[in-house]
Amino acid sequence: MNAPTVIEEYCSHAGCTLPAKTTVESRGVCLLHFFKVSYEKLDKLSRETGNWSYGGAEWESARRITKECAQGASDYSQNVSELSNLERARLLDIAMWAAELGRRLRRSPRRPLKLNIRVISELPGRSWSEETYTVDVGRDGTQIVCTNAAEIGDILDIIRLDTAEQMQVRVIWRRRMSSGVHEVGTEVVGSKCVWNQ
Repeated sequence: MNAPTVIEEYCSHAGCTLPAKTTVESRGVCLLHFFKVSYEKLDKLSRETGNWSYGGAEWESARRITKECAQGASDYSQNVSELSNLERARLLDIAMWAAELGRRLRRSPRRPLKLNIRVISELPGRSWSEETYTVDVGRDGTQIVCTNAAEIGDILDIIRLDTAEQMQVRVIWRRRMSSGVHEVGTEVVGSKCVWNQ
């Protein structure tokens, strides 16, 4: 299980004495520097997405940065209780921007496919199970609809109801819909993918 990253140190930026609750490129960053660094990096990646070759060093670096920004937004949302509405909005903005860029950097194409599945969370204090369906599937992940509020970084079990095949996925983004349900983007953990048939 992936627990939120908790950094017990101060911000690595020169002269900053604020505590760091997450890392970007292996450097601890406070909330203010997380905003600054994330926006700079995501803006740069947004302008360069068409310049990378699949699997190349720049592509891998871009995937890593988008994941770090999404994870950092999740870390601060979960580990800092006294956030202003503006800070929460900025964290959500970063998480959604990183998710959008991440979709452009997928390892494999996705195809629309509605399959009935069971999704299971066995996280301490947040265990649940529900029957739902996929929106799209690919070799490296899937998008699902979920009534439970899965968090970025959560490891979930997915079982195909038609074949009983099972795999694990990690939540990489989520979006609450006006109907109250969540669209959840996931990536496959390990090499087993049950969509290959």
